[in-house]
Amino acid sequence: MIKERDILALLLTKGLGPKGIGRIMSRIVFQNNHFDLSLMSTNEMIEQMGIKADIADQISASINKANELLKEFEIEGIKILVKGRDGYPERLLKTLKEEAPLLLFARGNIKLLAEKAVGFCGSRKASQKGLAVAGECAAELARRRINVISGYAHGVDLAAHRAALEAGGVTTFVLAEGILHFKLKSDVKYLITEDNHVVISEYMPRLPWLARNAMQRNKTICGLSNAVVVIESGLKGGTFEAGKTALSLRRPLFVAEYAQPAESAEGNAYFLRQGARFLRKKNGAAYLEELFQAVEKDEADVHQRYHKNAVFDKKASDEVEQLSVWELPSVYGSAKKPEQDKKEK
Repeated sequence: MIKERDILALLLTKGLGPKGIGRIMSRIVFQNNHFDLSLMSTNEMIEQMGIKADIADQISASINKANELLKEFEIEGIKILVKGRDGYPERLLKTLKEEAPLLLFARGNIKLLAEKAVGFCGSRKASQKGLAVAGECAAELARRRINVISGYAHGVDLAAHRAALEAGGVTTFVLAEGILHFKLKSDVKYLITEDNHVVISEYMPRLPWLARNAMQRNKTICGLSNAVVVIESGLKGGTFEAGKTALSLRRPLFVAEYAQPAESAEGNAYFLRQGARFLRKKNGAAYLEELFQAVEKDEADVHQRYHKNAVFDKKASDEVEQLSVWELPSVYGSAKKPEQDKKEK
């Protein structure tokens, strides 16, 4: 078995990427050799790993960098989770298969990654209505002991994280940058405990934020989740791609429906036409029973049908008819009809 230090050293070596390292790891397992990069000559590296000489020449320096990083990880409480080994999230591997990240860098309560979970996606510039919907839904999930997963960006992400923690629940921050860049934001700083959160990143520890990483991060959120909630999505951008990814991965997708969508929620109707489930309210509060059922079924590995023009059972249809969409710039209270406004003036 290849050591975590050696995997880290290979990732720090120019010319080697996660896919190439995955092939090296498979080769080492097949050869069933004792493997320690620090004990190998350049020629042994070339022969056993199938790499070029110019790459092998860099590895000694990469080992030193890896050792320094591991010292920093120990100080910061950061753990390395390797695909296929103990601690790596089974749901992520099962959902993304060969596309699952080779490594996850994690700090906090990693046991949360095995809990039932719902991922939240939405605009950084969400409307006040959208932020309120995200908060109410996340809080209710937290009260049901469901891990709320999101991307730690401003807007919907932070609203979901904060609401889950305020409700006494747990949350997972999935970063689009290296984990050594993580800092607690004021929205959640005073709600964090040792056990109620975990931070993960699939990127090299010092890598800065990049837009393309945010797209991949959203795919990882889908892979970690039993179901995905889209609060507000435009017709392009990260949230729109996250919703499409959830559908392509056959993750149960729930999308908030608004009577008068904000500009930041123009994409919601697209997903509802593609087979996403409606996320609505009933009697003035978020109605999440179908979402809870989807999470339980996914956890039990029960096949669920999510596609365009799906036919649902009569009981579900009757319940949907009783629901109302979010009308006001908040989820609280009931909407007034235009005629009622005129009478009151």
